[in-house]
Amino acid sequence: MMNNTATREGNRMNVPIWKRELSINTQQLVTMALLVALDIVLSRFGSINLWNTRIGFGFVPIVVAGMLLGPFKAAVTAAVADVIGALLVPTGAFFPPLTVTAVLRGILYGIMLKYVPEYMAKVIDDPKKYQRAWIGVCAATTLFDQLAFGMLLQSYWLSLLYGSPYTGMMASRVLQIAILIPVEFVVLVFLPRLTDKLQPYLQSSKKGR
Repeated sequence: MMNNTATREGNRMNVPIWKRELSINTQQLVTMALLVALDIVLSRFGSINLWNTRIGFGFVPIVVAGMLLGPFKAAVTAAVADVIGALLVPTGAFFPPLTVTAVLRGILYGIMLKYVPEYMAKVIDDPKKYQRAWIGVCAATTLFDQLAFGMLLQSYWLSLLYGSPYTGMMASRVLQIAILIPVEFVVLVFLPRLTDKLQPYLQSSKKGR
């Protein structure tokens, strides 16, 4: 994430995190709704969906939610998108534990892509060092997401859902993970060029009433 955005966020860092997470304004609510709709479109229509595999850009709206809104709102966005998408445009059986993974991903993106950069902005003044640190954060986030959530946890839920051996389920998802790791990493590195422009809009009205 670009250093200038993290700097603009600096005046909000004195507000307790729990207040920042639970407060909401109209722009944020509208953004969450739009990201839910975009998630459903990308995940259900813009991805390769098989019984145990989903390859596409369905993760991008939740990444945006994490960068702009933080972990709580990103988790809510992910949960709502997953449930509504599964009910309206099912690509398989609805299985609530799969929504747990979506929620955890929202939390991960919010912490790593919003609050970690805010801390980095406080301790790193050199833009080049900041950019290198940001690339490291993106790499760590991508690997944790794809290996811990995509490979281990999601494979476990799918093995329960379909009654398949856990190790066999993991093996069947190796190709998906191998494709998504570089894709997600590149998206995370460069997406702030968009979210930097949206951040002022989301802060322009009073917080939730």
